[in-house]
Amino acid sequence: MSTLVAAALLSWFLVGLWITLMQSLGLGKQVRADGPQSHLAKSGTPSMGGVAFLLAAAVAYGWAGGDQWAGLWLLVLGMALLGLADDLAGLLRRPLKAREKLVVQVLMSLIFAIWAARQIQYTPYPVLDVLLFTLVVIAACNAFNFTDGVDGLLASVSAVILLPFVGLPSAQATIGALLGFLWHNAPKATVFMGDTGSMALGAMAAGLFILEGKMWWLPLVALIPVLEVLSVFIQVTYFRRTGRRIFKMSPLHHHFELSGWPESKVVFRFVVVTALGTALAISLWGGPG
Repeated sequence: MSTLVAAALLSWFLVGLWITLMQSLGLGKQVRADGPQSHLAKSGTPSMGGVAFLLAAAVAYGWAGGDQWAGLWLLVLGMALLGLADDLAGLLRRPLKAREKLVVQVLMSLIFAIWAARQIQYTPYPVLDVLLFTLVVIAACNAFNFTDGVDGLLASVSAVILLPFVGLPSAQATIGALLGFLWHNAPKATVFMGDTGSMALGAMAAGLFILEGKMWWLPLVALIPVLEVLSVFIQVTYFRRTGRRIFKMSPLHHHFELSGWPESKVVFRFVVVTALGTALAISLWGGPG
């Protein structure tokens, strides 16, 4: 557990340093006007905190000597860089187009999937494994990205999702780094992780579940990200067909906010759901990986 503690302490320091740096440069996130009105007060909050906690995780992971899944970190780094490019484009008010991000995600996920298919097989057909792994990584990165919208939500949920693999340096380093990040976000957030952090966390979770032979359990453990992305799909599809909305706002956490739940309640209850899903999955597969 020394890796987890080292990552937490280093993340706490680096995230604090990042907040100071962003504030001194006058750089802050511009909150979208079509979101919950209560979020407008967050405009100007430092963002891209994923840079700091991912650096802490990578350093702690290297200090621990790594593990057999070092190749996963190339995917995590790639998704982090894509998220960083999107975050920087957002600061310039020229966000990347969805199809541009999707093309890059497909390419990076495919490269990872080809490597992962050499490490583990889920079907008798390697091509099918590659296809499955590619889809799972893309889905996870986007689902985790949609989940990042309430102070501390994605970091808290992600830490629980990774707990089944806490025996691995990769998970220990990431969980520790998330704890250091959360220190600065309880409540209210003094820094956002941005797409830099959310896409990387989706890649880390998907990669570990794939490589540890637990891919089929990921939707249960990551139930909240699954529901978040489903709420967006349902909302958009239903609105295009009927001109009406099912949810007050999507992703799902915004629906509950507009239903009167304070952000802290949304986070707490979503973490409880994630903990239940994780505990159930572990009990069914016979113990942590």
